[in-house]
Amino acid sequence: MPKAQETILEIDLGALSHNFKYLKSKLQPQTKFLAVVKAFAYGSDSVEIAKHLQKLNVDYFAVAYAKEGVTLRDAGVTKPILVLHPQPINFETIIEKCLEPSIYSAKVLNEFIKVAEEHAQTNYPVHIKFNTGLNRLGFLENDVDFIVSKLKATKSIIAKSLFSHLAASEDENEIDFTHQQIETFKTIAKEFESKIGYSPWFHLCNTSGVLNYPEAHFDMVRCGIGLYGFGNSAEEDENLKPIANLKSVISQIHQIEEG
Repeated sequence: MPKAQETILEIDLGALSHNFKYLKSKLQPQTKFLAVVKAFAYGSDSVEIAKHLQKLNVDYFAVAYAKEGVTLRDAGVTKPILVLHPQPINFETIIEKCLEPSIYSAKVLNEFIKVAEEHAQTNYPVHIKFNTGLNRLGFLENDVDFIVSKLKATKSIIAKSLFSHLAASEDENEIDFTHQQIETFKTIAKEFESKIGYSPWFHLCNTSGVLNYPEAHFDMVRCGIGLYGFGNSAEEDENLKPIANLKSVISQIHQIEEG
């Protein structure tokens, strides 16, 4: 029997390729590209999106939760996957599936070290998140010494990167604030690098950061909404192609009398 499909979400992989290449063209050759595919790739299809971007040689992926990363791994995605909001209950799964957690608090740091040591890990990659103004998740600038001391006291994990998130990189009224965030992040990065004794990657820019603040691209950028066709400005939207098209049918129309 034919399958009834009254509502269909179409994903244009050609448009996705265009957006990826356009955003990547804004970067220096050595700058890595992380694709954010959290929340079903912003309501589309994270597996198909990730598999296509993997073919285009994207460097990294990011998801919100461990189970999203597990879904990608089980579908054959082999590129590194950053888990932005890991939960301690999933730390064993994160290690089992070779996912890389964001470490944003002392509690998360201590608990992940404990699990990593219990599983005999050496230099397991983690990503240290700092709060530079968004005020969501992240260590503060004065936590650097604490983090460095914890990392030096264990061989189980290594800081693959330091990162933060721009709060208003799309807002022309917040340029001064964004520059302040960039400078704060640079200060943290410099202090951390000098004290830890090696050079992790640094990343700060989201899609709007990529388009508006090229001086802050650093070692890697994280693009989400831009990949799906939106540049956070009317001017940049002209250069991007929306990848999703939701189609449905009108099953019936009633003419209802008043009363």
